[in-house]
Amino acid sequence: MTARESFPRLLLAEWTKLRSVRRWVVTLLAAAALTVGLSYLAASGSRTNINEHAEFVSGPHGDPVADDFYFVHQPVTGDTTLTVRVASLEPEPFGRDVDPELDRMTRLDDPSPFARPAAGIMLKDGTRPGSSYASLMLTAGQGVHLQWDFDADRRGSASSGARWLRLVRSGATITGYESADGTAWRKVGTATPKHLPSTVEVGFYVSSPAAVYTSRGGGSSSVGERPTSARAAFDNVRLSSEGAWHGEAIGRADRLDGKGGVRAGGRVTEAGGGYTVVGTGTVGPRPPDDDMVEIALVGVIAGLMALIAIGVLSATSEYRRGMIRTTFAATPRRGRVLAAKAIVLGATSFLVGLVGAVGAFALAVPALRERGFTTPAFPRPSLADPPVLRALLLTAAFLAGVAVVGLAIGVLLRHTAAAITITVLLVLAPLIVGMILPGTSPRWLMYTTLAGGMATQRAKPPTVTLAEPWALIGPWAGIGVVAAWVALTLGLAWWQLRRRDA
Repeated sequence: MTARESFPRLLLAEWTKLRSVRRWVVTLLAAAALTVGLSYLAASGSRTNINEHAEFVSGPHGDPVADDFYFVHQPVTGDTTLTVRVASLEPEPFGRDVDPELDRMTRLDDPSPFARPAAGIMLKDGTRPGSSYASLMLTAGQGVHLQWDFDADRRGSASSGARWLRLVRSGATITGYESADGTAWRKVGTATPKHLPSTVEVGFYVSSPAAVYTSRGGGSSSVGERPTSARAAFDNVRLSSEGAWHGEAIGRADRLDGKGGVRAGGRVTEAGGGYTVVGTGTVGPRPPDDDMVEIALVGVIAGLMALIAIGVLSATSEYRRGMIRTTFAATPRRGRVLAAKAIVLGATSFLVGLVGAVGAFALAVPALRERGFTTPAFPRPSLADPPVLRALLLTAAFLAGVAVVGLAIGVLLRHTAAAITITVLLVLAPLIVGMILPGTSPRWLMYTTLAGGMATQRAKPPTVTLAEPWALIGPWAGIGVVAAWVALTLGLAWWQLRRRDA
């Protein structure tokens, strides 16, 4: 019998061992049931009122967005062209500190092009917050950008000085241009908003996102904001039709009062054909950091404990009963035996974990939606969404990887209780320590321990605003850490098998 022929038989033999032990089969089923059951119970006890106090609305695609700015506008029907020169953009000083407690927190640095003070021109479907728009703007520190519908962005030049801007509407297409002198124009890009009616509001605007501060540690986290405002000077305002300009604060752009800085969200003054506009607020995506998919998969930790036990027992039970000698007598190449055990255990654990994750998602999401996790803050997640599908598959891979680590530690220690305890501690101890440590310091724990694998449950990007430490890293980094532990522990187990008697 060749090696190619014998290894499939070795896989079959290991699968037969696994499914022949009734208690193991029951434990595997229990792992899926625990994942589903605990997830549903946790979802049933969760509740949020975020939509009652939200600073965002639903955008054209149903996603949560912020749409707060000061807009100087007029209605225009049909195709049109708006040209302005942004002469300057600078911060508007505050009168007094809004919340001194923020000085004890850490300010977040958001690199997003939607998170910079901006002065520009816009075509918008009315003045309702969340409606379709296209804007061309000069930002503070990131040059010129063409943006539309709160998620699309095209970068122009990196200019930080005065800039000429032009938007041209032709049917459903909006084209943005920029110029240094108003003569030689450069195309920035073309925008295709989801819904722009025949009559739209056209004009120039200023926005200035709030500074966000966060503090985490001791098992909790908090987030605060300090509103900011910006001042911009516009001149050479040219519109292809005639009309009167009207200044208006859009959305929640009225957060600053006379004591804090800007009254009623901003103001506009005209002098000699030029306009000075002061505004505050954000125009862009604003999803909450809480992740419905992660919340729906909270029961994974219970299923993981059951799979750790199966992984350890698949190794230690053969040593305890002396069956390992028979196995090695039939297959002297011990590394092949270990590989077969790892493949069978890993594949089985992956399928069990996937069933549990999908079941938990299917039951927990409706329960969460009944308890406040609805639009606009939380659009309904679907199995067809790539981030959701990724989270479910990587969560199953995380469960399988930790089970294989349990197998390897069982081979190394040959003692069931010790191996289970150590494997469980490798997951839970960093989680507990990470919850206590302040700021971003737990990140190194997530990058070096099995606890980092918990990041696979998130469908959203990493964030420092949540109490759970695994939210500090991304899902691919998390599964990479688990893969490294699988390789390390299996390598040590293989080395141990070669040098020790059965």
